[in-house]
Amino acid sequence: MAKKKRTPKRRNSVLQVSTGASASSVGLPAGAFFLFGGLCLLMLGWGIWLIFGWLHTVLFTENDRFLLERVEARTDGVLTEEILQEWSGINMGANLYDLDLSALRNRVESHAIVRKALIRRDLPNGIEIAVNERVPIARMGRVEGRLNWLLDKDGVLIQKSFQSKHLPFLVGVRQNVTLGESVADSPAVHALACIEDLRVMPSKMRELLRVHVISVGHPDYLDLRTRDGFQILLPRVDDYEQLLSRASRAVFDINQRNDSNRLINLTPDGRNVIVGPK
Repeated sequence: MAKKKRTPKRRNSVLQVSTGASASSVGLPAGAFFLFGGLCLLMLGWGIWLIFGWLHTVLFTENDRFLLERVEARTDGVLTEEILQEWSGINMGANLYDLDLSALRNRVESHAIVRKALIRRDLPNGIEIAVNERVPIARMGRVEGRLNWLLDKDGVLIQKSFQSKHLPFLVGVRQNVTLGESVADSPAVHALACIEDLRVMPSKMRELLRVHVISVGHPDYLDLRTRDGFQILLPRVDDYEQLLSRASRAVFDINQRNDSNRLINLTPDGRNVIVGPK
């Protein structure tokens, strides 16, 4: 009887055992590594921020080298250095890097006469203030010649004054405005444009057109009265240079002829415009 051939048992290799063991082990999720890395970066950034904050304090805000000892203020108008320093609220001895320059600028610009202010540090111990002022070109009020508002070319009410009676007086402008507000959104905008254009014209023309009063009450034209008694009607336009040039020539011709006529009508309707009393 033949013997059965025994089949040898197959043994797993060391490599197969190792691979199987590795596959069965439980690893960390991939998101955990990103979370851990993010926390590390956050802590690093926070540490850097603390270091820079400490350096800023030591080198700047607590450094006696940057204590304020002088304030230099200049303007293109009438405000004095003392007034500008008072309006800024700057205290001598303060640290330059503790001062909020934007807040100081806003404080100075809150005054109606200031159009724009620039404030900067002049290291190591100074502050410089530069101011561009609003220039009054006209006045308005309930009664001409008394306490009147002074207005700049933008129609902003700068201040009240008994002086400046040489400036043109605007009639027919709304009165429910206060300091710092503007009347540029009213019919006065054309009168202000006319006055501003006249200010930059040659002196001979300005002398012929010495404006005393401008009435803005009519919707179609400006009623301009000069100190020499002329009444000039001007249409409402954006540019008055040519119209004022024509008006100055007309005034010159009338004076040369010794004409008693004192009305110069430059509106498109010409003589058909009904003119009110002087």
